[in-house]
Amino acid sequence: MTGDPAGTVAAERVPERVPDTAPLPSATTAVRRLNVAFHQYNPRIWPLVRREVTVDGYALDWHLGHATSLHQWHLTANACDVFEFSLSNLLIAREDPARAGLDWVGIPVFLMKMFALNQIDVHTGSGIETFADLRGKRVGIPDFHMTAGVWLRIILRQLYGIRPQDVEWYTGRTPGQRHGGAAVGDSLRPDIVVHRRGEGDPDLRTLLASGAIDAAFGAVLPGSGDPPVPNTRRLPVELGRAAHAEFRRATGCTPVNHTVLMQRSLAEADPDLPLRLYHAFEESKRRAYELEAQSIGARLVMWEEDLARNAAEFGEDPYPSGLAVNRRVVRALADELFDEGLLRSAVDVDALFAEPTRAT
Repeated sequence: MTGDPAGTVAAERVPERVPDTAPLPSATTAVRRLNVAFHQYNPRIWPLVRREVTVDGYALDWHLGHATSLHQWHLTANACDVFEFSLSNLLIAREDPARAGLDWVGIPVFLMKMFALNQIDVHTGSGIETFADLRGKRVGIPDFHMTAGVWLRIILRQLYGIRPQDVEWYTGRTPGQRHGGAAVGDSLRPDIVVHRRGEGDPDLRTLLASGAIDAAFGAVLPGSGDPPVPNTRRLPVELGRAAHAEFRRATGCTPVNHTVLMQRSLAEADPDLPLRLYHAFEESKRRAYELEAQSIGARLVMWEEDLARNAAEFGEDPYPSGLAVNRRVVRALADELFDEGLLRSAVDVDALFAEPTRAT
């Protein structure tokens, strides 16, 4: 969703638990409660949150919050059984010895899509008129390794031949806010320049207003109520839409940011559960599509679009689940992380997901 970038301002706190007002299954049925946590601005999960869709043998205790705080919570507390998580953070955490206790396996349900090129703000003195002009510029981003940022670099390379080495990068999160901790990126290729924000350093808005950086993604959050940043303007949304359409035609990929994870021990204890969860999310999405008028655009990918244009660009199901249709997307993300040095080894995409779901 372009209306909710993986931001810079969300509070790092345990997300709010949703009260369970639904009756439990029959007392004759053994029920296990699962802690589940998801991004709050996703109408495709609302039928599940409202308990209109259920998972046999399980009662779901829902926690809803902003994706930024959720991801940090999972990395630090590991308190949930089933949860939404960033694809790039998943890939990086799997190689981090400090995260060895995070033994998670995926369910190929892909929940959030974000188009970073639709949210590029530039300093008025930067001379940037198109995305091709980002070559050789100083560009801000909340986290260098955040999934939206990785997709930004993939698209710049694919469409304009701009490598990560051709941009001077500035991050907006302090070490305490950075997902994965301060050490993420220590294996980055030495020819990629990243200036990481330290405690007490100016934020991206300040850097952009002063001209210390030329452009930024994630410095201005739509709908946040923050005042405009002086001396800046946003590159036209139509430029971003056209670039993303060209990228889809060239690669067959629509960027995906988040997937669903579960504790591996839970999948091993109940091998049927991953596929039951997969089908529950699919049923929830189907019901949300049927209730389009009440669900505030369950099918929308770009919030600036109407439903007809959205369907023309992304199809009747713009959030397809399953590994077959999404394998290429996950592969592109993993390959970019490996090329940049954020991953030390190549990724077996199928191995990321629970075995029963790999045929989806």
